[in-house]
Amino acid sequence: MAPPFLLSFLYPRPPPRLSLIRSCLRTISTTRPLRQEEKANPDIVYSASAITAPPQPQGPSQGTSSVLLTYHVNRTPSQQLPVYHLAKRGGNLKQTRIRKISGDVASLRQDLQQALGLREEHIVINQLTKHIIIKGWKKTEVAKFLQEKRF
Repeated sequence: MAPPFLLSFLYPRPPPRLSLIRSCLRTISTTRPLRQEEKANPDIVYSASAITAPPQPQGPSQGTSSVLLTYHVNRTPSQQLPVYHLAKRGGNLKQTRIRKISGDVASLRQDLQQALGLREEHIVINQLTKHIIIKGWKKTEVAKFLQEKRF
């Protein structure tokens, strides 16, 4: 009888996490579909701006911005936003931490700073962990901002 580790391919794999499925679907939905003339004649050369431009919505906008975001905040396995309150130095230092950020963290920091009306020194990026740390307890304001951006 063969050792069980050699037959590991026979065991079923768990289904992928929802965050992986969402990121794949987001990548698929942001790619530009081929036009009829591109399918008919693949030798046509288009400019780089035409290729990278996101498709314009056909219907009326529902309050969503048409700007393509350069960052994404993944949700936790329990489908909550990764925004946490921290109390340090015996509870005298109150902070808010945003985790699970992918993409341009500086752009998210700038958008948060403008939306919450914070000074530049009150919102900091930890480059090692890619977390954003905000001075004070701002969990509800940050969660509202992220929900408006449809994260």
